[in-house]
Amino acid sequence: MKDHPVWRFDDQMPEGREFEIYHATNTTPQPTIYQSHHYYELYFILRGSIRVIVEETDVSPVLGDALIYPPHCMHRVTHTDPSQPYERFYLYLSRDFLLSISTEGYNFVEVLDRLTGSNRFCVHPGSQAVLELVPMTDEIIEAARDTSPAALLANRCRMTIYLIRLLQLLEESVTSTTEGPASRMNELIRYINQNAAQPLSLDHLAEVFGISKYALLHEFKDYTGMSIHQYILTRRIILAQQMIQQGVKPRQACEQSGFTDYTSFYRAFKARTGRSPAQYSKTQAE
Repeated sequence: MKDHPVWRFDDQMPEGREFEIYHATNTTPQPTIYQSHHYYELYFILRGSIRVIVEETDVSPVLGDALIYPPHCMHRVTHTDPSQPYERFYLYLSRDFLLSISTEGYNFVEVLDRLTGSNRFCVHPGSQAVLELVPMTDEIIEAARDTSPAALLANRCRMTIYLIRLLQLLEESVTSTTEGPASRMNELIRYINQNAAQPLSLDHLAEVFGISKYALLHEFKDYTGMSIHQYILTRRIILAQQMIQQGVKPRQACEQSGFTDYTSFYRAFKARTGRSPAQYSKTQAE
Protein backbone atom coordinates (compact mmCIF):
# COMPACT_ATOMS: atom_id res chain seq x y z
CA MET A 1 0.00 0.00 0.00
CA LYS A 2 1.38 3.39 -0.95
CA ASP A 3 1.95 5.67 2.03
CA HIS A 4 -0.21 8.77 2.25
CA PRO A 5 1.82 12.03 2.64
CA VAL A 6 0.54 12.35 6.22
CA TRP A 7 2.83 9.46 7.15
CA ARG A 8 6.07 10.95 5.82
CA PHE A 9 8.30 10.89 8.85
CA ASP A 10 10.97 12.94 7.04
CA ASP A 11 8.58 15.93 6.95
CA GLN A 12 8.87 16.22 10.74
CA MET A 13 11.55 18.00 12.75
CA PRO A 14 14.02 15.20 13.59
CA GLU A 15 13.93 13.70 17.07
CA GLY A 16 16.69 15.20 19.19
CA ARG A 17 16.68 18.60 17.49
CA GLU A 18 15.83 21.37 19.94
CA PHE A 19 14.17 23.93 17.67
CA GLU A 20 13.72 25.17 14.14
CA ILE A 21 12.63 28.64 13.06
CA TYR A 22 11.51 29.92 9.66
CA HIS A 23 10.45 33.14 7.92
CA ALA A 24 8.96 32.26 4.54
CA THR A 25 7.03 33.83 1.68
CA ASN A 26 5.26 31.88 -1.07
CA THR A 27 3.64 33.23 -4.21
CA THR A 28 2.29 29.83 -5.33
CA PRO A 29 1.13 28.09 -2.12
CA GLN A 30 0.77 24.33 -2.18
CA PRO A 31 -2.26 22.55 -0.65
CA THR A 32 -1.69 20.98 2.75
CA ILE A 33 -3.22 18.04 4.54
CA TYR A 34 -4.37 17.51 8.10
CA GLN A 35 -1.17 16.83 10.04
CA SER A 36 0.38 16.74 13.49
CA HIS A 37 3.89 16.92 15.02
CA HIS A 38 5.72 15.56 18.04
CA TYR A 39 6.72 19.11 19.01
CA TYR A 40 5.10 22.49 19.69
CA GLU A 41 4.57 24.83 16.73
CA LEU A 42 3.99 28.58 17.01
CA TYR A 43 2.76 30.24 13.84
CA PHE A 44 2.29 33.90 12.89
CA ILE A 45 0.83 35.12 9.60
CA LEU A 46 2.20 38.38 8.15
CA ARG A 47 0.49 38.53 4.74
CA GLY A 48 -2.04 36.45 2.86
CA SER A 49 -5.48 34.97 3.25
CA ILE A 50 -5.71 31.57 4.92
CA ARG A 51 -8.11 29.31 6.76
CA VAL A 52 -6.84 27.05 9.52
CA ILE A 53 -8.49 23.96 10.97
CA VAL A 54 -7.05 23.04 14.38
CA GLU A 55 -8.64 19.89 15.78
CA GLU A 56 -12.34 20.82 15.50
CA THR A 57 -11.74 24.60 15.56
CA ASP A 58 -11.97 26.64 12.36
CA VAL A 59 -10.25 30.06 12.25
CA SER A 60 -9.16 32.59 9.62
CA PRO A 61 -6.12 34.31 11.19
CA VAL A 62 -4.83 37.70 10.09
CA LEU A 63 -1.81 39.82 10.98
CA GLY A 64 -1.88 40.17 14.74
CA ASP A 65 -3.02 36.60 15.44
CA ALA A 66 -0.89 33.73 16.72
CA LEU A 67 -1.59 30.02 16.39
CA ILE A 68 -0.23 27.47 18.86
CA TYR A 69 -0.20 23.78 17.96
CA PRO A 70 0.68 21.49 20.89
CA PRO A 71 2.32 18.10 20.23
CA HIS A 72 0.00 15.64 18.44
CA CYS A 73 -2.52 18.40 17.65
CA MET A 74 -4.13 17.90 14.22
CA HIS A 75 -4.12 20.99 12.00
CA ARG A 76 -4.40 22.09 8.38
CA VAL A 77 -3.78 25.39 6.54
CA THR A 78 -5.77 26.24 3.41
CA HIS A 79 -4.92 29.25 1.25
CA THR A 80 -8.21 30.99 0.46
CA ASP A 81 -6.69 33.47 -2.01
CA PRO A 82 -3.64 31.96 -3.78
CA SER A 83 -3.23 35.18 -5.80
CA GLN A 84 -1.90 36.94 -2.68
CA PRO A 85 1.67 36.42 -1.42
CA TYR A 86 1.63 34.24 1.68
CA GLU A 87 4.16 35.32 4.32
CA ARG A 88 4.55 33.90 7.81
CA PHE A 89 7.10 33.00 10.44
CA TYR A 90 6.89 29.93 12.61
CA LEU A 91 8.81 27.93 15.19
CA TYR A 92 9.16 24.25 16.03
CA LEU A 93 10.05 23.65 19.68
CA SER A 94 10.80 20.29 21.27
CA ARG A 95 9.40 19.65 24.73
CA ASP A 96 12.84 18.57 25.97
CA PHE A 97 14.35 21.86 24.84
CA LEU A 98 11.63 23.88 26.54
CA LEU A 99 12.13 21.96 29.78
CA SER A 100 15.91 22.35 29.58
CA ILE A 101 15.67 26.15 29.47
CA SER A 102 12.93 26.32 32.12
CA THR A 103 13.54 27.20 35.74
CA GLU A 104 11.69 26.38 38.93
CA GLY A 105 9.92 29.71 38.67
CA TYR A 106 9.24 29.76 34.92
CA ASN A 107 8.33 26.63 32.97
CA PHE A 108 7.93 27.15 29.22
CA VAL A 109 5.88 23.96 28.78
CA GLU A 110 3.44 24.98 31.50
CA VAL A 111 3.03 28.39 29.88
CA LEU A 112 2.27 26.89 26.46
CA ASP A 113 -0.11 24.33 27.95
CA ARG A 114 -1.88 27.12 29.82
CA LEU A 115 -2.17 29.18 26.64
CA THR A 116 -3.81 26.26 24.82
CA GLY A 117 -6.09 25.30 27.72
CA SER A 118 -9.72 24.52 26.84
CA ASN A 119 -8.64 23.96 23.23
CA ARG A 120 -7.66 27.59 22.71
CA PHE A 121 -5.31 27.47 19.71
CA CYS A 122 -5.55 31.07 18.47
CA VAL A 123 -4.60 34.13 20.52
CA HIS A 124 -4.43 37.79 19.52
CA PRO A 125 -1.24 39.63 20.54
CA GLY A 126 -1.94 42.33 17.92
CA SER A 127 -0.11 43.45 14.79
CA GLN A 128 2.37 45.65 16.68
CA ALA A 129 3.45 42.73 18.87
CA VAL A 130 3.79 40.35 15.92
CA LEU A 131 5.81 42.87 13.90
CA GLU A 132 8.05 43.38 16.93
CA LEU A 133 8.99 39.69 16.73
CA VAL A 134 9.94 39.73 13.02
CA PRO A 135 13.46 41.28 13.34
CA MET A 136 14.17 39.04 16.33
CA THR A 137 13.14 36.03 14.23
CA ASP A 138 15.36 37.08 11.33
CA GLU A 139 18.28 37.65 13.69
CA ILE A 140 18.12 34.05 14.96
CA ILE A 141 17.78 32.68 11.42
CA GLU A 142 20.79 34.69 10.21
CA ALA A 143 22.88 33.71 13.24
CA ALA A 144 22.21 30.03 12.52
CA ARG A 145 24.49 30.28 9.48
CA ASP A 146 27.44 30.04 11.87
CA THR A 147 27.56 26.45 13.10
CA SER A 148 30.62 26.72 15.33
CA PRO A 149 30.06 25.45 18.90
CA ALA A 150 30.27 28.94 20.41
CA ALA A 151 27.84 30.37 17.84
CA LEU A 152 25.36 27.55 18.39
CA LEU A 153 25.43 28.18 22.15
CA ALA A 154 24.95 31.91 21.59
CA ASN A 155 21.97 31.29 19.32
CA ARG A 156 20.45 28.91 21.87
CA CYS A 157 20.67 31.74 24.42
CA ARG A 158 19.23 34.13 21.85
CA MET A 159 16.29 31.76 21.29
CA THR A 160 15.65 31.55 25.04
CA ILE A 161 15.43 35.34 25.34
CA TYR A 162 13.23 35.45 22.24
CA LEU A 163 10.82 32.88 23.67
CA ILE A 164 10.51 34.76 26.95
CA ARG A 165 9.41 37.88 25.05
CA LEU A 166 7.18 35.93 22.66
CA LEU A 167 5.32 34.09 25.41
CA GLN A 168 5.03 37.29 27.42
CA LEU A 169 3.24 38.92 24.47
CA LEU A 170 0.96 35.91 24.06
CA GLU A 171 0.09 35.69 27.76
CA GLU A 172 -0.77 39.38 27.84
CA SER A 173 -3.22 38.94 24.97
CA VAL A 174 -5.09 35.76 25.86
CA THR A 175 -8.76 36.06 25.00
CA SER A 176 -11.27 33.46 23.92
CA THR A 177 -11.55 33.01 20.18
CA THR A 178 -15.15 33.31 19.08
CA GLU A 179 -16.11 31.71 15.79
CA GLY A 180 -19.41 30.82 14.19
CA PRO A 181 -21.31 27.64 15.05
CA ALA A 182 -19.34 24.44 14.44
CA SER A 183 -19.97 22.91 11.05
CA ARG A 184 -20.96 19.30 10.54
CA MET A 185 -17.30 18.46 9.85
CA ASN A 186 -16.22 20.18 13.08
CA GLU A 187 -18.70 18.03 14.97
CA LEU A 188 -17.57 14.90 13.16
CA ILE A 189 -13.92 15.58 14.02
CA ARG A 190 -14.86 16.18 17.65
CA TYR A 191 -16.80 12.90 17.70
CA ILE A 192 -13.87 10.93 16.25
CA ASN A 193 -11.43 12.54 18.69
CA GLN A 194 -13.61 11.54 21.65
CA ASN A 195 -14.26 8.01 20.41
CA ALA A 196 -11.05 7.10 18.55
CA ALA A 197 -10.51 3.93 20.60
CA GLN A 198 -14.02 2.65 19.78
CA PRO A 199 -15.18 0.94 16.56
CA LEU A 200 -15.83 3.71 14.02
CA SER A 201 -17.21 2.31 10.80
CA LEU A 202 -18.31 4.54 7.95
CA ASP A 203 -21.84 3.16 8.32
CA HIS A 204 -21.88 4.13 12.01
CA LEU A 205 -20.61 7.67 11.36
CA ALA A 206 -23.08 8.20 8.52
CA GLU A 207 -25.92 7.09 10.78
CA VAL A 208 -24.82 9.27 13.73
CA PHE A 209 -24.57 12.39 11.55
CA GLY A 210 -27.55 11.67 9.31
CA ILE A 211 -25.64 11.87 6.05
CA SER A 212 -24.96 9.46 3.20
CA LYS A 213 -21.64 7.65 3.20
CA TYR A 214 -20.79 9.17 -0.18
CA ALA A 215 -21.40 12.74 1.03
CA LEU A 216 -19.56 12.04 4.27
CA LEU A 217 -16.47 10.79 2.47
CA HIS A 218 -16.34 13.73 0.07
CA GLU A 219 -17.11 16.47 2.61
CA PHE A 220 -14.47 15.17 5.02
CA LYS A 221 -11.82 14.87 2.29
CA ASP A 222 -12.55 18.39 1.03
CA TYR A 223 -12.41 19.79 4.57
CA THR A 224 -9.28 18.05 5.87
CA GLY A 225 -7.34 16.94 2.80
CA MET A 226 -7.34 13.33 4.00
CA SER A 227 -9.81 10.45 4.17
CA ILE A 228 -11.82 9.55 7.26
CA HIS A 229 -9.89 6.26 7.46
CA GLN A 230 -6.55 8.09 7.43
CA TYR A 231 -7.73 10.53 10.08
CA ILE A 232 -8.99 7.80 12.41
CA LEU A 233 -5.72 5.90 11.94
CA THR A 234 -3.76 9.05 12.78
CA ARG A 235 -5.76 9.71 15.95
CA ARG A 236 -5.31 6.11 17.08
CA ILE A 237 -1.55 6.21 16.58
CA ILE A 238 -1.37 9.51 18.50
CA LEU A 239 -3.40 7.89 21.30
CA ALA A 240 -1.09 4.86 21.31
CA GLN A 241 2.00 7.13 21.43
CA GLN A 242 0.61 8.92 24.47
CA MET A 243 -0.11 5.60 26.19
CA ILE A 244 3.40 4.30 25.54
CA GLN A 245 4.85 7.56 26.86
CA GLN A 246 2.92 6.85 30.08
CA GLY A 247 4.44 3.37 30.38
CA VAL A 248 1.77 1.22 28.70
CA LYS A 249 3.21 -1.78 26.84
CA PRO A 250 2.92 -1.63 23.01
CA ARG A 251 0.52 -4.58 22.74
CA GLN A 252 -1.75 -3.07 25.38
CA ALA A 253 -1.56 0.31 23.63
CA CYS A 254 -2.56 -1.43 20.41
CA GLU A 255 -5.69 -2.91 22.01
CA GLN A 256 -6.63 0.22 23.97
CA SER A 257 -6.26 2.64 21.04
CA GLY A 258 -8.78 0.93 18.78
CA PHE A 259 -6.71 -1.41 16.61
CA THR A 260 -8.05 -4.91 16.00
CA ASP A 261 -4.71 -6.59 15.23
CA TYR A 262 -1.07 -5.94 16.07
CA THR A 263 0.20 -6.27 12.49
CA SER A 264 -1.79 -3.31 11.17
CA PHE A 265 -0.92 -1.35 14.33
CA TYR A 266 2.80 -2.09 13.85
CA ARG A 267 2.79 -0.97 10.22
CA ALA A 268 0.82 2.22 10.86
CA PHE A 269 2.90 3.10 13.94
CA LYS A 270 6.23 2.66 12.15
CA ALA A 271 5.02 4.56 9.08
CA ARG A 272 4.06 7.55 11.23
CA THR A 273 6.88 7.64 13.78
CA GLY A 274 9.76 6.06 11.87
CA ARG A 275 10.16 3.47 14.63
CA SER A 276 8.49 0.24 15.65
CA PRO A 277 6.28 0.32 18.78
CA ALA A 278 8.97 -1.57 20.72
CA GLN A 279 11.70 0.85 19.61
CA TYR A 280 9.51 3.82 20.52
CA SER A 281 8.76 2.28 23.93
CA LYS A 282 12.48 1.76 24.54
CA THR A 283 13.34 5.41 23.77
CA GLN A 284 10.63 6.59 26.17
CA ALA A 285 12.07 4.42 28.95
CA GLU A 286 15.64 5.73 28.52
